Amino acid sequence: MFNGIKQFGAQGAAITKLALLQKRIQKHKTEVEENGVKAVVTGDGKLKELYVDGESLGTAVKVVNEAITKAQKYSAEEMKDSMGDLSKVLANMPKGMGL
Repeated sequence: MFNGIKQFGAQGAAITKLALLQKRIQKHKTEVEENGVKAVVTGDGKLKELYVDGESLGTAVKVVNEAITKAQKYSAEEMKDSMGDLSKVLANMPKGMGL
């Protein structure tokens, strides 16, 4: 019984640590500037700021992030569909042949 409680505690600590890591990554900003164009991107891949010749392009940032979100949703759906098919194949394999 106590072993189960210890395991839950370790899992809870790992989940908390992962959540903190994700938050830290999201807050991190990387800036690149070249030939009058400056882009600021967060650690989770979202465009935060975009400047051309010192002028902010807020609308462009919104559109780019919307496109990124749509692409991520498409990828997630494709992976889900493919993994669903794969799980059916693995489930029907003879014992000992699965991964």
